[in-house]
Amino acid sequence: MKNFLVDSILPGLVGLFIALPAAGQHASHDMHAVSRAEVLPPALPVDQNDFVHVRTDVARQIVEYVVGPVSLNAAGDHLRLPIQMADFPTDGWIHGFEAEIRDSIGNRLPMELLHHVYVVDPDERELFFPIARRIMAAGRETATQRLPGLVGYPVDRGARLMVAVMFANPTGRDYADVHLVVRFFVTEPVDGLVDPLDVFPFYLDVMGPTGTKDFEVPPGESVIAWEGSPAVESRILAIGGHVHDYATRLRLIDVTGGRILWDVEPDRTQDGHVMGVPSDKFLWTLGKKIRPDHVYRIEVEYFNPLDAPAPHGGMGAIGGVVWVDGDVTWPDFDRTDETYVEDLARTLTAHEHMDGHDHGG
Repeated sequence: MKNFLVDSILPGLVGLFIALPAAGQHASHDMHAVSRAEVLPPALPVDQNDFVHVRTDVARQIVEYVVGPVSLNAAGDHLRLPIQMADFPTDGWIHGFEAEIRDSIGNRLPMELLHHVYVVDPDERELFFPIARRIMAAGRETATQRLPGLVGYPVDRGARLMVAVMFANPTGRDYADVHLVVRFFVTEPVDGLVDPLDVFPFYLDVMGPTGTKDFEVPPGESVIAWEGSPAVESRILAIGGHVHDYATRLRLIDVTGGRILWDVEPDRTQDGHVMGVPSDKFLWTLGKKIRPDHVYRIEVEYFNPLDAPAPHGGMGAIGGVVWVDGDVTWPDFDRTDETYVEDLARTLTAHEHMDGHDHGG
């Protein structure tokens, strides 16, 4: 799919942002390395699509992934479905998404029934880590994200996408025939028109690239963080995040430069229940520049007023969009890389180990 870059569109934006483990912050796989010959990627669930249906609305420029139905009992445990896998139905560019919870006849249900959803392309690698690329991620607090039509994430017809969903039900009533609708806003190539500028997602987590993504939140104040450096110079166009109840702050910090790139306080009730995490776009200010010779830190702060650990633990993740210059060399994609294999294996089997929220990993 060709992309005709126009000098007048977002001039000066460069980069691809790759986070690498900083000294003293190595991921767990570094501590039990195995030989390359022993590392084999797990088989993809290409026929595992019992809970997902893909539909296209050409007139509205929408592609929907509908996941369900499921039944959720009142105050029941989290329900994580086996990974669903379905091909993308068209060539084009994704300009954003929205997630909704609906019943079998299309009525809206509370977004509290969604804990999180993320969509993974196992045939492309992440910007920050050598793991399968996260196309989108959403929770109840980040259900809609949209970019202008002049930029978009390029996607090919037949791209194999994996859909990972965790439902929850804190509402106190039963729900049957619950469906998650993930709606992608898409444009297709049109002869004679300038193609959108290619942009790509990035992902960071305070727990690093692999393993369980939640952690204990003890009484009082606590901070969890991870540090790394980008592989090349880049500019962040948009950014958002995901946290749990009692989170008070989420940050991305340029440690070397001594400046805060993004600092947000979650929207929350007086008793600490998180209602949302504000997102920001820097499209018209040429983005937030990051450099490979700097160390960057993702940091989440919590204040737990209880006398015991927070009942749902904590999480701290950032997702966003970067522009990638056509002259930048994309890092090699290696299916036998230990981090890729470990991450993909945990993603595919997450529904079997419910002890932690493997959000994105």
